[in-house]
Amino acid sequence: MTLIEQAPDLKADGLGENYKLLAEFNGAVLAGHPGRYGVEFVTWEWSCGRTGLWQGHYYDPGSGPNGYLSAKQDFCVRSGLMDQHRLFTNEQLAEVYRYVSETLESAYPITPERQKLLEGVSEQIRWAVPDLPELVSYSNERDLEAMSEEEQPDVTMEM
Repeated sequence: MTLIEQAPDLKADGLGENYKLLAEFNGAVLAGHPGRYGVEFVTWEWSCGRTGLWQGHYYDPGSGPNGYLSAKQDFCVRSGLMDQHRLFTNEQLAEVYRYVSETLESAYPITPERQKLLEGVSEQIRWAVPDLPELVSYSNERDLEAMSEEEQPDVTMEM
């Protein structure tokens, strides 16, 4: 909230509400709009010679801290500060976590260096994904459902 309070107003044609400019780089804008239920974060691209904004990506107050994190990440990608191919979704990270955990728990022989590396990956993902237990559980459930569907016999009749 301190950042929002100290940030300058964002000036653009057609911008009806009081948005605060949090960051700007390479034609991309990160802004915040304080509201009754929290802060809405938005990323835009400048248009019309830096007088207008377009292609807004909105992150509502209901997203909590994840909304702000997602908006910052989107800003970094849109501005060219970060390559989008170096980013993973939380669902992708949950899958990586599952397979790293399975490798570490298996009897598969691995070097101490590789074990240490995989343990570090596992810990980093645990810190990065707030809803990791739920995502891993959901992934496990999908696998179990797929396996049970494969086990059911084909009962189609030929005519």
